[in-house]
Amino acid sequence: MELARRLPPGRAALAAVPDAPPPEQPALLARRAFGHTADRAAVVDHEAAAIRDAARRVLAGESLSAIVQEWNRQAMTTAGGGPWRVNSLSSLLVQPRLAGDDHVPSIIDAETHARLVALHASRRKGARRATRRYLLTGLLRCWRCGGGMRGMPRTRGADLYVCPGPPHGGCSGTAVTADRAEAAVRDLVLARLDSDELRGLAAARTGPGSPHQASVRRNRGELEAHARRLDELSDMWAAGELSRDEWLSLKRKVKVRTDATAAEVARLDRVDVLAAMAGRGRALRSRWPTMDADEQRRLLRAALDHVVVLAAEPPRQVFRPERLQPHWLG
Repeated sequence: MELARRLPPGRAALAAVPDAPPPEQPALLARRAFGHTADRAAVVDHEAAAIRDAARRVLAGESLSAIVQEWNRQAMTTAGGGPWRVNSLSSLLVQPRLAGDDHVPSIIDAETHARLVALHASRRKGARRATRRYLLTGLLRCWRCGGGMRGMPRTRGADLYVCPGPPHGGCSGTAVTADRAEAAVRDLVLARLDSDELRGLAAARTGPGSPHQASVRRNRGELEAHARRLDELSDMWAAGELSRDEWLSLKRKVKVRTDATAAEVARLDRVDVLAAMAGRGRALRSRWPTMDADEQRRLLRAALDHVVVLAAEPPRQVFRPERLQPHWLG
């Protein structure tokens, strides 16, 4: 009673009822993930279809920003009701649940998810590197020595691609104007995408039961086996079954095989990207100015192994597109 005398009337009444239950707290709502119901027991059909379409387009070389703009124009919102951003779509496409993780119904298959994760990782790695200025770096080769050509900025006149001097593995005997070469190679690739030859090649390489698909499965299986072998070696070293020198030696050997297999998987993925772009040359031409540099490079590298730059004929100041001789992938 002494406590009740010291408190204001309203609070004194509460103090007189010590067993009164606390005020009821509102229940927390479970946050739904885009593509699945709140309990993750089923997929949301129209969202799952959008995810599958986005995965296909991203792996075919389309930018995340283009898909985000389209989704926002269609008033497709996130599970929380907000607009889409590039980073939110990027995070969505690598979520393990999309491939049926932890007994959640799958929206995409495991192989598609693995390719999305690998692409996401490569983009993050590329973002940490300094942005390359020249679109055709790594694609152009000198006709005379076969060396790779490099971008060379100039304070006066147009920038060039040049064959570097002997100290850098070239002969310094070939140069071509950068912007004109990039436009010419772009036109060659986009025309190639709409050619009957490429359509036939894509169908033969990527059709069901094709040797290409068998090679994809075999190489991906080998990558998984290499990863398991590395885990086994680490366990053996931790258990004292291998000395540190033995472990490092065996690890290096497996790493060599892993790198070779990964390079082959990357080549096969380029064929898949190329097949997905067959027949889309005209559409990609209209989108070219809005693509970022990484997307443009990925498109070119999907179609090309390399481009040989032939010698310039007089008058040397006149650019001739036929100097650029493409060597196509596949």
